[in-house]
Amino acid sequence: MQRLLATVKVAAMLALVGGNAFAAPLPAAPVYREFKDWIVGCDNQRTCIAKSAVEDESDADTLKFQREAGASGTLMASIASDSAIDTSSFRLDGKPLAPDLHWINAPDIGGYVLMNDEALRLARNLAAGSTLQTSSGSNQPPVSLRGLSAALLFIDDVQGRVGNQTALLRVGSGAASAVPAAPALPVLRAAPRPPPLPDAQAFARAVRETHAALLKQHCDPDLSDFSGDTAEPLTASDALVLLTCWGGAYQSSVLLLRAPRHAPAQAELAVLPPPPGAPKPDPDDDPTVLTEADYSPKDGTLSTSAKGRGLADCGVAAEWVFDGRGFQPSSFDYQDRCSGEPGDWLPLYRTHIEKAR
Repeated sequence: MQRLLATVKVAAMLALVGGNAFAAPLPAAPVYREFKDWIVGCDNQRTCIAKSAVEDESDADTLKFQREAGASGTLMASIASDSAIDTSSFRLDGKPLAPDLHWINAPDIGGYVLMNDEALRLARNLAAGSTLQTSSGSNQPPVSLRGLSAALLFIDDVQGRVGNQTALLRVGSGAASAVPAAPALPVLRAAPRPPPLPDAQAFARAVRETHAALLKQHCDPDLSDFSGDTAEPLTASDALVLLTCWGGAYQSSVLLLRAPRHAPAQAELAVLPPPPGAPKPDPDDDPTVLTEADYSPKDGTLSTSAKGRGLADCGVAAEWVFDGRGFQPSSFDYQDRCSGEPGDWLPLYRTHIEKAR
């Protein structure tokens, strides 16, 4: 009994000092969260992005913090703006921001960036603040910092940095070497390019003509323009068919089917596995209907992108790779809150794709 009690005491001491054998498991990733005026997305390699995202249609500049997983994971702060920025005029709650931060002009994001130690200084300076004014103009709204500290702490938690020397906010004595490394990317193998499909338009038309009841069940019954119907070669024996299903003001959808090349009447709905990190589907969602879908037989990639609204400042984009038998999720971007630049959604899932030889 005394030996057992001694063992328990040693285990408790190791847990208190952060022994790896008793470290708490990391939160599941990929993951998407919202904290007041900030949103966070961490992908399957635990690279995390915290992004300012006020719910209303504010014209405030967008501030981001992006950090890779692991002891030496790169940290970048960036601010995007529709106009030139005088970084020396930045003000935190009305007071000048640290003047010795060396912002780098980054035309690719239409803004400015800070890297590593300077980005870390900025994060810690802003975490306790309320607003960051990025323009001296009186009409430019400030960047809201409500929720930033919670977003940064969440990143530390996902990446296993809480109580570590490398933490964004909750810094401790833990060695940088104790931070878990980034997981390896899943590897997908694309199927070889199939032989061409003769008379693809006629094939798509045949599938539509023989599946009237199915189309009535899943699609707009009043739709009359079927010019977007397409069929693509999938394998030597099968084709992938995309039939126009719904039309909207700024995007349209297709019904996805797989059919034997010799028998279009035998086409069946193609159901895709959801990408990791995808939110729980709404009961009204139809997984066989894809918005703005496209398939490339050359690399076996099926893609879809759906705007949350016409501004495209929220939405979802996903890709699948055909491996010869079925489709496997290969990438996923998502942003539920409408805010920021068009199409600038948070990446939640990535893979490494090996092309067929």
